[in-house]
Amino acid sequence: SKMKKMLIIRIVIGFIVGVVMGNLITLMVNLAYGEGAILVPPHQVEAMGYGLALIFQTVLSGLLGVVCIGGISFYDIETWSLLQATIAHSLSMMISFIVVFSALQWVPFTLVNCLVIAALVLVTYALIWVIMYWMWKKEVEKMNEDLKAFRVKEGK
Repeated sequence: SKMKKMLIIRIVIGFIVGVVMGNLITLMVNLAYGEGAILVPPHQVEAMGYGLALIFQTVLSGLLGVVCIGGISFYDIETWSLLQATIAHSLSMMISFIVVFSALQWVPFTLVNCLVIAALVLVTYALIWVIMYWMWKKEVEKMNEDLKAFRVKEGK
C-alpha cells in the first residue's frame, strides 16, 4: 500500500540522515575539542576499538534518524488526532535521543542530562511543529482563495 511504501522510504531516508548527522556532529565536536579528525569520541575508541565504535555509533545514529523521520508516519494514522500523533512522535524522539546519547556516552547518563535532552528535543520539536503548522495553514488559505476565485470565474 501507499502508506507502507512511504514508511519504508522514510525509514531509509531517516537512517541515512541519522548516520550522516551523527557522524558529522561527532566529527565536528572532536575537531572543536582538539581530538582530531575522528568520527567517534576517543573514549568510545578506547572502550571498543575504532571499528566497533564507528559501527555502534553509525547504527545508533541511523536508528535515531529512523525514529525522527520514520516517526512522521504517526501523522498518517487516520484514526489519530493531530494531538495524538504529535505526542507519539515527540515522545518517541525524546526517549530515543536520551537512549542514544546515553548509549554512545555523548553525555553522561544522569537525571539532569536526561531532563536537558528532553527539554532541548521538546523545544526544537515545538518550534518545528509551529513553523510547519503555520506553513500548512498558509497553504490551505491560499488553496481556499484559489478555489473561491475558480468558483467566481466559473460563475458558481
